[in-house]
Amino acid sequence: MSYRVPVEQLHRAILTDELWRARFATAPTATLELSRPDGPGTVRIQMTERARPDKIPSVVKRVLNTELVLERVDNWGPLADGTASGTFTGTAKGIATEMDGAYVLRPTATGSEIEVTGLVAVTVPLVGGMIEPLAEQLLHRVLNSERKFVEQQFEAAATA
Repeated sequence: MSYRVPVEQLHRAILTDELWRARFATAPTATLELSRPDGPGTVRIQMTERARPDKIPSVVKRVLNTELVLERVDNWGPLADGTASGTFTGTAKGIATEMDGAYVLRPTATGSEIEVTGLVAVTVPLVGGMIEPLAEQLLHRVLNSERKFVEQQFEAAATA
């Protein structure tokens, strides 16, 4: 995911409580917990959201045994030599889903980028293989939405 801002500014923004609180301010079914267990220059972002029933694909609804609650935890490390690393884990309560992976934030000629690698596993008999691509698409949409939000925040600050 490419950003039009320098890596130092993007990393600083990722570490701020204000960015994440603004991001989740309009999500009534979401909770957010921010901490810095690894010290200055790092952040742990724990996000939980209840999925609206009208947004759940029918194949998922068939195997849900309760409401669908998505949880993701991102951990970002300090910026060193122009790069920063992070990890993410995710689960879905109501359907056996697990995600985990890594981030690498680095500079580019036009700003910066975050490379995302990881795995999504859904352990539901018969339909798990159909749900895994949906879970992966959802993660891509969330990350792209976060990218757009961050870019809008930088644009708004530049014109203020």
